[in-house]
Amino acid sequence: MARLFVSGVVVAAVMAVMTPAPAGAITYDKLAYLTFSAPVQVPGVTLYAGTYRFRLANPETSRNVLQVLSNDGATVYAMFHTFPDSRMETTEEPTVSFRETPVGVPPAVKTLFYGGEHRGYEFVYPEGGPIMIAEVAPQPEITYTPYPAAAVPEPIAEPEAEPIAEPVMEPAVEPIPQPEPVELPRTASPLPFVALGGLTSLLAALGLGLLRRRVN
Repeated sequence: MARLFVSGVVVAAVMAVMTPAPAGAITYDKLAYLTFSAPVQVPGVTLYAGTYRFRLANPETSRNVLQVLSNDGATVYAMFHTFPDSRMETTEEPTVSFRETPVGVPPAVKTLFYGGEHRGYEFVYPEGGPIMIAEVAPQPEITYTPYPAAAVPEPIAEPEAEPIAEPVMEPAVEPIPQPEPVELPRTASPLPFVALGGLTSLLAALGLGLLRRRVN
């Protein structure tokens, strides 16, 4: 695994906890101020660009548990176990090496060596760490609203032509022949009627004559 030194990636300074100390001095709790110019991973958390405190969590009982705090020491970001590591050459300032990670994934700190020391600390990551997959920020759901198509007027249906009725030829009605008047046969002679009229006139005259006599 390639080892990347502090130059260009980490700016480190070592200071005493209570009083200033010369550069390169190492405190009892291994306090070191490390400044990262880009996000990095340590066991359990990703540190954004900035300055952080690295120190032993409890140097009196354990010399292999490191603690990472904010620059002012008010916030604890991580606390994890380490394994002893060694190197052939020493450096004047604290040096870290990184694990290789895919593009887009913050590098993971592998080891920390203090200035002038051959022995260092290899970080122990929890199961499944460090992160090797770039985090993908959730994208807002895209909703598609179809652009309303221009209203196309419906074609006006032309009125259907009414079929022309063919003239119906009525059959010629032949006139019903009228029967010719039939003259009834004469059954009797008009003489009885004439006699009856004369008799009536006679009786009327007799009556008038009698009536006159009575009046006189």
